[in-house]
Amino acid sequence: MKKIFLLFMIALFSVGLVACGNDEVKDPETLIIQFVPSSSVDSAMLTKVKSLEEMLEAKLLEAGFEINVNISIGTSYASVIEAMASGQVHVGFLTAQQYAFITTEYPGKANVLLTSVRNAYKAQVVGGEITEDPAVIIANANGAGYDATTDSAYKVSSYYSMLLVRNEDYAEYQTNGIAALAGKHVGTQSVTSGSGFVYPSFLLGQNDMSFVTTETPNAANGEVRHTVIGGHQNSIVALLNNEVDAVFTFFDARYHATAYNGWLVSQGFTEGDYQKVIDATKVVALTTGIYNDTISTISSLSDELREALADAFIAVIATEEGYAALQIYNHSGYLKANDEDYDGERELYQFLNQD
Repeated sequence: MKKIFLLFMIALFSVGLVACGNDEVKDPETLIIQFVPSSSVDSAMLTKVKSLEEMLEAKLLEAGFEINVNISIGTSYASVIEAMASGQVHVGFLTAQQYAFITTEYPGKANVLLTSVRNAYKAQVVGGEITEDPAVIIANANGAGYDATTDSAYKVSSYYSMLLVRNEDYAEYQTNGIAALAGKHVGTQSVTSGSGFVYPSFLLGQNDMSFVTTETPNAANGEVRHTVIGGHQNSIVALLNNEVDAVFTFFDARYHATAYNGWLVSQGFTEGDYQKVIDATKVVALTTGIYNDTISTISSLSDELREALADAFIAVIATEEGYAALQIYNHSGYLKANDEDYDGERELYQFLNQD
């Protein structure tokens, strides 16, 4: 009996080893990457994009991965997401909201790898480090000497929409916060604009308010009248001309060499002196961070390959040829990203899809 039991245990242990072996991640022989460009791609741009294949293959080989790379243009973001969810595409260039979509509707199927970056505004830099504290950024943006310029030495993976008011109206918001916006008339961008409408509508929703188009918004119900004004700088001009009570624009749309010339001249100022625009306005609130485009992968890729791929993209975009190829998205650099960074994007996705 003891011998039979021993043989049974050996057999069971062997099955366990086989099962563990089958659970090992097997990376594909060909890594399939898809883009969905926001503008048309001519033959010259397509050639540049395809040149990324060899560049990425070379970097991956240096990391110990002898793997082919195949890059193609997807017909739509929806098709790329479906292909990633089914494992037919391994890497996709997705916007932050599309990443929120795939991780919400297809949980466990994809992980963010990298996010594109842009230069940080000086208001975001404190003590040589990037701050994500809205109160600190707002205080810096409203501080003396702030000029709304960026610092190329610091890179950020997200940007904000800001609520901007005239100096003379700022005290009311200091007392009542964003609640003071109820019943007011606000300038926005089109309803598809992330920083000009979508994220502001989310911010209002978080504060029991909402946009309406009626000329007599009910402040008691948290209604805020909005008017679409084409162009972020144009909406700020409308604010300066007292046509609206406040505006939502990207942070920080007050920096522009020529957009405010008409208003500056009308006020007796010098053309191009956008500092006068900054001095005449105050930032009241910032939305949650609007994250930049992602490079995301399916979750079944090994951690080692994902790490090597992240390093490869970062190295490639730092080259002249790689930078030129990735201008299909106007990307200038990448930072490694974490899924939790996109919790706010998922909250927004759920807010927009409540029905």
